[in-house]
Amino acid sequence: MNLVVHGMEGFDYERASTVVRLPPDHQVECMVAVGHHGKIEDLPEAYRPREAPSDRKPISEFVVEGAFPAA
Repeated sequence: MNLVVHGMEGFDYERASTVVRLPPDHQVECMVAVGHHGKIEDLPEAYRPREAPSDRKPISEFVVEGAFPAA
């Protein structure tokens, strides 16, 4: 689907719970934005340098589909 996900912090957990009408036996643990990459040209000039590949571990090193591999 060519989607990207961006985790967020600094949001109001209580307000998020209220906005989505979260039942009392649930709680908000995180917030993420999901969407398609935009054009770098549409960003303000000050933000453009931040749009570069990160040196994070490849997802294949810590995500498993199905059963975990044998130790």
